[in-house]
Amino acid sequence: MFDFTGKTALITGATGALGTALSIRLAQAGANTVVTALTGADQLAAGLGGPALGVRLDVTNESDWSEAIDRTEARFGPLDILINNAAHLSVGTTESIPLDEFRRVLDTNLIGALLGIRAAAPSMRKAGGGAIVNVNSIAGLSAAPGLVAYSSSKWALRGLLRAAAKELAPDNIRVNAVHPGIIETPLAYGPDGTELVPVDNLPIPRRAAPEEITDFILFTASDQARFATGSEIVADGGFTLGPLT
Repeated sequence: MFDFTGKTALITGATGALGTALSIRLAQAGANTVVTALTGADQLAAGLGGPALGVRLDVTNESDWSEAIDRTEARFGPLDILINNAAHLSVGTTESIPLDEFRRVLDTNLIGALLGIRAAAPSMRKAGGGAIVNVNSIAGLSAAPGLVAYSSSKWALRGLLRAAAKELAPDNIRVNAVHPGIIETPLAYGPDGTELVPVDNLPIPRRAAPEEITDFILFTASDQARFATGSEIVADGGFTLGPLT
């Protein structure tokens, strides 16, 4: 369905459920796939069966980003695609969440994306343009009580999207976002294993498989979406419509 032959793509948070699905699909579509994570990136890259590179990356660290781009360019040349997928979620209300945990969520979800865009843009200019996809969330579209840090970071990410899209447009760099609904990953559950958001009464009454969300992200990253920038695609099973009853 998608052809990324000759394209170089970097994915953050690549060893999570969604990141792994994205990495596999990009490799299958012919991309030079750079998988990054705090742990396990080398192992994931080794199992992709195509041109791939594993890089340890703390998305909150500027030096790590510089090294990741340097290694990407040394192996494959300039970067064409960046998928800001790394995320951290903490349960807590406005009054209860510890301030250091609130900051940790914003550092990963918002500052990490900012640093990724900063690091990727110069490389994409060398390539003549590129595509950046921020993996956002329905928490960035609606109220998320009990997830105040995560929701705050995802709403702020929408502002970053719009600013970056306008700033980078003259360089033929597109910046778009995908808002997944509830995905069947560990992030859908609390520490005690209970589901954070019930799905039984949604228009599509289930959680999405990670592979379903990859289709939206890969479309946004592909040349098939070349007329879109600053756009937000919602893939939420009807969550934002509200419950059926």
